[in-house]
Amino acid sequence: RMASKLPPGGRLVTMEVDPYHACISRSVLELSGMSSRAEIWIGHSEHLIPRLGERFGLECVNAIFFDQKGTRYHEDLDLLEDGLLAPGA
Repeated sequence: RMASKLPPGGRLVTMEVDPYHACISRSVLELSGMSSRAEIWIGHSEHLIPRLGERFGLECVNAIFFDQKGTRYHEDLDLLEDGLLAPGA
C-alpha cells in the first residue's frame, strides 16, 4: 500500500532481516505491479541504513516507519539523523 501512494519518482525501501519474509514480500510486490517502485533489502538495519546515503544521497529519507523488535529504535534513528533525513521528515 505504501508504494501505491508514492508521488511520481518516489521510492520505497524496506529492510527485512529474514530472507523468507523478503522473498514473500518481493512476490507480493511483483503480483501487485509495485516492484518498480519498491525495493526490499535483506540484512540488519545497522548495516543497511548507511547504504541509503550511498544509493540515494544525503537527505534522501522523507518518511520512516519502524517495525523492528528489540531496542534498535534509537540506534537506527541516530543513523538516519546523521544526514539521511530530509528537512521536515
